[in-house]
Amino acid sequence: MTEQHADVIVIGSGIGGLTVASLMAQLAHKRVLVLERHFKLGGFTHSFSRPGNRSWDVGLHYVGEVENGSMARDIFDLITQQQVQWQKMDSPFEKFVYPDMTLEVPDEEEAYQAALMEMFPHEVDAIRTFFADVRTARKWLQVYTLIQLMPKRVGPLLRVVFRGKEKLALSLTGTYLKRRCRDPRLRAILASQWGNYGLPPSKSAFLIHAAIVGHYLNGGYYPVGGASTIANSIASVIEKYGGRCLVNHTVTDILLKDGKAIGVKALAGSGTRAEEVVYYAPVIVSAAGAYTTLCKLLPPCVAGLLAKEVERLSQDSFSAVTVYLALKDSPKTVGLTAANHWLFSSMDHDDMYRRAEQILDGRPAYCFLSFPSLRNPQATSHTAEIIAPLPYHVVAQWRERPWKRRGEDYEALKRRVAETLLSFVEAYVPGFKSLVDAWEVSTPLTIETFTGHRFGAMYGLPATPERYCLSGLRVQTPVPNVYLTGADVISPGIVGAMMGGVTTAAHLMGINGFYRIMTAAKHLK
Repeated sequence: MTEQHADVIVIGSGIGGLTVASLMAQLAHKRVLVLERHFKLGGFTHSFSRPGNRSWDVGLHYVGEVENGSMARDIFDLITQQQVQWQKMDSPFEKFVYPDMTLEVPDEEEAYQAALMEMFPHEVDAIRTFFADVRTARKWLQVYTLIQLMPKRVGPLLRVVFRGKEKLALSLTGTYLKRRCRDPRLRAILASQWGNYGLPPSKSAFLIHAAIVGHYLNGGYYPVGGASTIANSIASVIEKYGGRCLVNHTVTDILLKDGKAIGVKALAGSGTRAEEVVYYAPVIVSAAGAYTTLCKLLPPCVAGLLAKEVERLSQDSFSAVTVYLALKDSPKTVGLTAANHWLFSSMDHDDMYRRAEQILDGRPAYCFLSFPSLRNPQATSHTAEIIAPLPYHVVAQWRERPWKRRGEDYEALKRRVAETLLSFVEAYVPGFKSLVDAWEVSTPLTIETFTGHRFGAMYGLPATPERYCLSGLRVQTPVPNVYLTGADVISPGIVGAMMGGVTTAAHLMGINGFYRIMTAAKHLK
């Protein structure tokens, strides 16, 4: 068994883990070791390719708030050392399509409000109030982030000081919309982006919905060259500063001595050729998710009540099926643009969430249609992706079978789902099916295999009010020397997980950690 040492071990190479690794390597001068179970770095920021220069992103479809001078852009530039360029999407950058109405979303808040007011002139006051409340709820998310950086005893005091904002932020999205908006059509439109965090209005905290709405008020951006440019750029920075990023390394245990973490045990390689290796470090940062960290990598009962609460919350995690399409020609030939298309079968988002399984009967509730090749100026062939919710239990029976060898019945299910979704899109976009040259399908099992996330969770712990009331869910876990990062620290999404990484790195650097990070980011300009 091989043994090696580092200053910081990071479990998982999603954007949260890579952010911590880059910042600790650059600013704290630590020897960082990133261990990734997949054969590719990046988590949901990796891409894959097929012959014919066709490529797809597995998780990043668009990003908001990366205009020059924004905090997110400054952080991206710091962790990648300005190696990633961003292409702004044309306006409208997404469309909310319902059976009897469509809203094209512009890339400017005033124009967005004006479009809503033109469609719903009797709801002008409600629309204005909604956008004001979005700003208020987002401010509470900043408070929540600050709580992560403060000593544990300070958190409850801050929550008392900001209890007015917290009441709004932790109300249910559905309850909020029913209270503010009389017209159910307006409620449907305003809730349209819930697929970006995976919970319908009746379950999500208004905080997370406000975070997503606000995130895209100035439009969407896409990394030139695709999502993998982010992961590859960060990895090169880590290695430049003496760190390492190892793929095909599945961490199986966090090792403890006298109640404190001292290292990790991992399997290097795959299948029968996998070798057990041990790495030691005084700091263990897990980007593998709160459930995996507290309930699987640590010994039973070590994390106590928090592990039980996290285990319970994780049971409601969201997962999906994705159809990756290779196209014969540009989507523009059938009237499409680079805009995201949210295609809904009804105005009742909660009902569509409950009906997700009906996709197996040929009746999908909704889907998200995206075109990576139209956003990437370097693309030389045409691609698209269709994403729809799919409960994990639908594919659970094949869990014990290895990737790519799960059997004909599993492949038949994937074909049926792909054909159903193609027909669903065809009903909204006539001629789309004729563009399709080839396709592949990923399911919740694919996500579980490559991320280790329970039930193939795409967004980590569900963003419910209950989650944001868990006082123990912090960067510092109950186990000394073990820290969380990524989506479960702040919020889901690429920027949410990245800011989770910033928060973890700032905590590790000490009381002025956040200041050091932001100062370094500003000095790049």
